[in-house]
Amino acid sequence: MATQEELTAYKLRKRVHELESENARYLKNQNIARKNEFRITGAVLLVIGVIITLVAYPSYNLSPIANVLMMVGIGALFVGAVTMFLNTERFINQKVAEDLNLSSVTVVDDLLRDLRVKNKGVYLPSSRTGTNVKVFIPLRQKFDVPAQARLAEDRAFLIDLAEPAQEGILLKPLGYHLFRHTSEDLKADWKAPPTGAESAEELTEASEQGNNASFAESLQDVLVKGLELADKVTVSENDGRLSVRLHNTSYARMCESLREDAPQVCEQIGCPLCSLIACAYTEHTDVATVIEETHCEEQDIAVICRPVSS
Repeated sequence: MATQEELTAYKLRKRVHELESENARYLKNQNIARKNEFRITGAVLLVIGVIITLVAYPSYNLSPIANVLMMVGIGALFVGAVTMFLNTERFINQKVAEDLNLSSVTVVDDLLRDLRVKNKGVYLPSSRTGTNVKVFIPLRQKFDVPAQARLAEDRAFLIDLAEPAQEGILLKPLGYHLFRHTSEDLKADWKAPPTGAESAEELTEASEQGNNASFAESLQDVLVKGLELADKVTVSENDGRLSVRLHNTSYARMCESLREDAPQVCEQIGCPLCSLIACAYTEHTDVATVIEETHCEEQDIAVICRPVSS
């Protein structure tokens, strides 16, 4: 016979599953509505244009009113076709976007190279810095993260400190503004609490799994639907490591260029895309993390992040 705890856990898992299903349906409907809003408007204009044109055509050239209606109908057809079949977003040439991005990243790479900083950058959550997500590159292999008062300062070089182990470089991540865009404009809540738990003591294994699933779904939704960086994104978490794979991503060529022209940035703090993923994971877990490794295979990009003790 099931105990009260088992029944409670079962109800909690069932409720988490229901909420996840509702959230998935909501995101799907929201995405469909966002993508089809211009097509619906265009279709309505086309219908109105067809009706007006058919009504005015029999009397065309016989009545001034019919001539005006004919022009209105043709105009509605033209505007409807443009609205329905053409994307209203403005795009920038991919090569131009890559060169603009690469130029700024290589500057950071040159600085890291000349400063002879070799350690991986540690991403720190906003709760740790007191401001926003930052990346700390320690000067020494054995390091301590500085106190919040130091991390909140508007300075890049933390040197000549009383504790040499806390010395390093403190930067705003390359993907920070993209991360902020996902939070402010795309409404992604990276700090969402576990579903169905009212307090830390009530957090069960089921709710933890639901929280991880919610984060994976949010990341997939942002990268595929919001930013349109890949056709598909798979997210998994094993042994405390977050693995994210972007399938058929338009960023693949940019990734290869960064590996060639800015290898230290790629190895230590991550490009804007990898940095975005690290920022989201850091805020979600509320612990310090690093980008452990990245891979680029044809049109796929894989990113692995892991928490660090500091």
